[in-house]
Amino acid sequence: MSELQNDLLIEHENMFIRYVNSENGLKQLSFNPEKTPKEPVQAVPFPNFEVAVAGRPYGHASALVSGLTNLPSEMVLKDIKTSLENVQFTYIHPTLGLRIQVDMQLIPGSSVIRQQTTAYNDSQAPIVLTHLSSMCMQGIATDGCRPWHHSDKIKVHYCLQTWNGEGQWRSGSLEELGLYPTSTHPSSSTVHFSSIGTWSTGRYLPMAIIEDLETSKTWYFQIEASSDWQFEIGHRGSWTDEKGALFIHADGADERNGGWTKTLAPGESFTSIPVAFGCCKGDLTAAVKELTSYRRYILKQQYLDQRLCPIVYNDYMNTLWGNPTREKLIPLIDSASEAGCEYFCIDAGWFGGKEASWGDGLGDWNPSDDRFGEDGLQGVLEYIKLKNMHPGLWLEMEVCGEKAELAKKPDAWFIQRYGVRIGGGARWFLNYENADVRSYMHHVIERLVAMGVRFIKNDYNLGMNAGDERAGLSASESLMNSVLAFYRFIDEVRSRHPDLILENCGSGAMRSDYGVLSHFHMQSSSDQEDYTQYPSILGGSLAAVLPEQLGIWAYPYPLLHGDIAHPERMEQGYYMQSMQDGEQTIFNMINGMCGSLYLSGHLNYADPLNKALIHEAVSLYKKEREHIQSSYPLWPLGFTRINAKNSWACVGLSSCNNDRILLAVWRLGSSEAYQTLPLQMWQGKSATVKQIYPSQGYESQYYYNEAKGCLTVHLDKTYQARYYEIRYDGIYFQQN
Repeated sequence: MSELQNDLLIEHENMFIRYVNSENGLKQLSFNPEKTPKEPVQAVPFPNFEVAVAGRPYGHASALVSGLTNLPSEMVLKDIKTSLENVQFTYIHPTLGLRIQVDMQLIPGSSVIRQQTTAYNDSQAPIVLTHLSSMCMQGIATDGCRPWHHSDKIKVHYCLQTWNGEGQWRSGSLEELGLYPTSTHPSSSTVHFSSIGTWSTGRYLPMAIIEDLETSKTWYFQIEASSDWQFEIGHRGSWTDEKGALFIHADGADERNGGWTKTLAPGESFTSIPVAFGCCKGDLTAAVKELTSYRRYILKQQYLDQRLCPIVYNDYMNTLWGNPTREKLIPLIDSASEAGCEYFCIDAGWFGGKEASWGDGLGDWNPSDDRFGEDGLQGVLEYIKLKNMHPGLWLEMEVCGEKAELAKKPDAWFIQRYGVRIGGGARWFLNYENADVRSYMHHVIERLVAMGVRFIKNDYNLGMNAGDERAGLSASESLMNSVLAFYRFIDEVRSRHPDLILENCGSGAMRSDYGVLSHFHMQSSSDQEDYTQYPSILGGSLAAVLPEQLGIWAYPYPLLHGDIAHPERMEQGYYMQSMQDGEQTIFNMINGMCGSLYLSGHLNYADPLNKALIHEAVSLYKKEREHIQSSYPLWPLGFTRINAKNSWACVGLSSCNNDRILLAVWRLGSSEAYQTLPLQMWQGKSATVKQIYPSQGYESQYYYNEAKGCLTVHLDKTYQARYYEIRYDGIYFQQN
């Protein structure tokens, strides 16, 4: 960090945050991956936080914009504390007794800062907060000669989410997304994305990437919360001159987004949800590389960087569909063991009677007495261990069904609004702020661990939109408190059972933010059961979740949901014929090898050819998972939309120094049998290309053009996939 006269420059991993002095102390001016960018128009300086309180004017266009509050301009910088990895700003309001503390954590080895904001009441009277930002950065994309609103200047990358259709990235200009100049006055609109409730990634991912097409610089951020969140990209302009620039604002505490308010009694404080943000030179891929590095740092800090990429077989998807019995499980256990799986997870249904819906008994978590023979569930778990795998079970720890014995507990065990429990039917929501609830669930897990369970898949098939009302808190604050209480419980579980692997699932990835992912080893990528749709989902998801955390289904020999009542169809000739060329198995296994391989499917039906393909993929994955755990993703063809049938898809997992890439290539329904894959960072470099899966009998044609840095692949059938290794030879090719 260095001081420039009375100003301040924070420098970290090729990021530069500039502050300029004002009558109230330092205000943040710009944020850039270049130390002295040429800026034709200067930004309007502003403190790097936003706050609003009841009884005081909110700010400009208060019904439309969250990130233009008045109060920060009235506050005075009181103190700055700096260290190698932290910067702390403290502001005070001269009359309100409000103190704001901005804590910036400088992440080692990553162009990322993790920030939280804390509001303190130092007065003798209550203060009602109606807004508090997690981060607010001014001076985005201020260099170059094009104005901020030019159609060729800024591209915003954001991600749509839905059940069975995660990871759907889109891009748009500021104007296309709703931000453009309309007069000489400051703008009263923003690019705005938000979420309410605990399915925090059910509609959008809480992240965005802002690319300056003119200067090849990129800004990025992710909000880390499983409760309400919102972010804005806006333009802070001046009422008196031409100054003005883009800003990024993110929060999880706003009255207009979920009804958040917080009454601070004298001496009380409130800390915002965390947001990680940064900037770098380059495009979306460069931004994701920095975020990937940061996410690995989080896992290491939480001791989650061990036991990643386990090879798990789960009996649910396209297989038993929540109806396990000993007779059905034993052949699957045998086949999974033969394939080389390390964990075998019995999914939903292990706790319910054969004739009952498995959803009726959520919360009791007692093994079924009529599904697993005279030795019961314990006998099946012992058989899994006998086959050299660790047993796993499915839970929904946060809910309780109306028919469960647990439902008879007092209302204090449950989250309530309007005098009744939230939810109903199969799912009332447990209150993890209640010590009795935590104790109960700890006893459940201790009982399962004593039975030999070493893997738990925690699902979350329904979300809440508001929290408990009994403490007199706002709906949004109590929701946040419920989420944080569950995080703390999971940390306790990991501390008590360090050899237990925990998977987070929320009907797939409907809750997959890094608020929750900083507490779990794995994240389910989707509930998608059509293997041909998966390249789109996994490709987009790799921009948001670490490859080694992203559980990707591979389900050769599927029993589709529509055929649940007719499992005999799998033994019929037409089904066996559809599998006999091995291509569906290859496609499935390549899907899984792009992240944390998560097997399912009726492996016991596999013929010798397909069985060999499954075993080969598992063996290869064991060799490559060390590479996967240190890789970052790239997309030679960009993101493939889920309904782009007439297309190809491609995802690479590159080493950090770009000397080796694992490249998955899928020909989807495209009528074109050839596809050229640009690898721009390898332009002019000599490389060796090898198809590494399948290794024999399925050779594809390919050609690497070292002058252009591109690979051309030929796949002669639709819905084929191949897995390649590209290794840099260390020779730079210079064209004459």
